[in-house]
Amino acid sequence: MRVSRRRFALTLAGGAALGVSTRAAGGRSAEAAPAALDDDEAFWSSLRKEFLIPEDEVFGNSATLGAVPRRVVETVTRSMLELQQTLAHWDYRPEGRDWFTGYQPFEDVRAPLSRLIGCAVDELALAQNATFGMNFVASGLDLQAGDEVVQTDQEHPGGRCGFELRAARHGVVWRSVPIPRPPNDPGAIVAAFAGAITPKTRVLAIPHQTSMLGLVLPVEEIVALARKQGHPRLFVVLDGAQSVGQIDVDLRRLDADAYYLSPHKWLLAPPGCGALYLRRERQQELWTTLASTEWANQERGAYRFMQSGTGNRSLWEGLKAAAEWRLELGQQRVSRRIRFLGERLRGGLRGIPGVEVLSSLHPRMAAGITTYRIQGLTGPQTMDAFWKRKYRVRSMGDELGVRHSLHIYNSVADVDRGLELVGELARRA
Repeated sequence: MRVSRRRFALTLAGGAALGVSTRAAGGRSAEAAPAALDDDEAFWSSLRKEFLIPEDEVFGNSATLGAVPRRVVETVTRSMLELQQTLAHWDYRPEGRDWFTGYQPFEDVRAPLSRLIGCAVDELALAQNATFGMNFVASGLDLQAGDEVVQTDQEHPGGRCGFELRAARHGVVWRSVPIPRPPNDPGAIVAAFAGAITPKTRVLAIPHQTSMLGLVLPVEEIVALARKQGHPRLFVVLDGAQSVGQIDVDLRRLDADAYYLSPHKWLLAPPGCGALYLRRERQQELWTTLASTEWANQERGAYRFMQSGTGNRSLWEGLKAAAEWRLELGQQRVSRRIRFLGERLRGGLRGIPGVEVLSSLHPRMAAGITTYRIQGLTGPQTMDAFWKRKYRVRSMGDELGVRHSLHIYNSVADVDRGLELVGELARRA
């Protein structure tokens, strides 16, 4: 039985016992929640009813696509219905409502998202997804033949291929830093970059959190190193597709020049919503490579990167609803819950003979994503065995096994049920 919106709002407003998030100066959430809320199953069980996933199914693949909460689904649906019912009323006058995206600034959508990640509204451009953001940066920078771009060997194609294109087309030197495995020593990862970054390194483009293993890189240390060893005009790009909504993100602290994100994963926004952060003082260094009316408008910040032609306004209204809901819940609260579940899963997996955890076990470098393999089973075999029990995890192929992603709609019981299934599979394999 679903929890009504009024009842759920009262639950959120129920005082410090439920860890109410209050709004701090500057719009970022200030947490009053005790750590004990991380395992308050009554609170999270009530929250689970805000999602449309059938009660007898477990969804453990948020790293690909997050489950959209009911209020976001209703926002998008209501917006699309309103458009179709009032289409003939639209007269294009500036005081009226525009029914598509691609030309307008949509500052009301950018505002709650900018509060979540710690940036100014004019530093954030809305796009279709993280791949759009990466390509705007990779194609927009004035890179010359011989300029070096340093990435990792664990890039998602959406974070890598734009720079590979520049290497093939313009002679840019693309370099890949191998991440040590198992990735349990932050110092070893920083040392790997120390040996790869040179004064010719014009771009450092790395994940904040990797897609393959869910590794939270020590990006602050890596960026500080790169600014010391790299080119004087080094441009730092961070892939935030997996991090925004899963872990706490403060762009000022990370010292990034660009940061692109996919809110349809951990922020639980509709698919087709993305964003690109560009540090205000470095925006002029990028050409817009998708151009329409305001492509040359330098006065309004990242707005010129939103000139993409006709798009679906209803999706961006869904993004706004998702960001506002997360501000109500408190991102720190959500991040703690995700880490709590991830640590419970990894701790249980380590005690099962025949199971190898490939993700990091270091508390700084792991959150809600755990990739592991069961000896004697391929990734597809493990994934299919899970789904026979109506439990969705994602195959990562024969070598990497499965990726198991846990979010706020997952419970301790879901984690323990998964561990029981892994134990059964390991014994039979």
